[in-house]
Amino acid sequence: MHHSEPIDIHHIFPRSWCEKNSIKREEYDSVVNKTPLSSKTNKIVGSHAPSVYLSSLQKKASIAEERMDKLLRSHVIDPDALRADDFDKFFQTRHKMLLERIEKAMGKTLLYDDKSLEDVEPTELDEEL
Repeated sequence: MHHSEPIDIHHIFPRSWCEKNSIKREEYDSVVNKTPLSSKTNKIVGSHAPSVYLSSLQKKASIAEERMDKLLRSHVIDPDALRADDFDKFFQTRHKMLLERIEKAMGKTLLYDDKSLEDVEPTELDEEL
């Protein structure tokens, strides 16, 4: 796939939104809360809540919610958590899913310090990956 504009790594839940909602810096600045985006898309995201910017992105790109959900899942993002502005659910689910992908790629089991990752309920993301 060719992109005409540069792709960079940006926050999924914007920094200013996280700060206003008392999200810890080590969480909102974590790789778990970042994904590749074009600068054009990042400008639409701005400092808005995900529920707000998703709607704007869908309108500008003229795509249905189902297509947007598929795009989000391709970034290992739970669309329901994002649409609900639920940072905690988003973070725990994505953290677990990214670690599982790393395990699979390495062919090794990772040792977890945080037992809470084992308690995250499977989502439809698990089924699709």
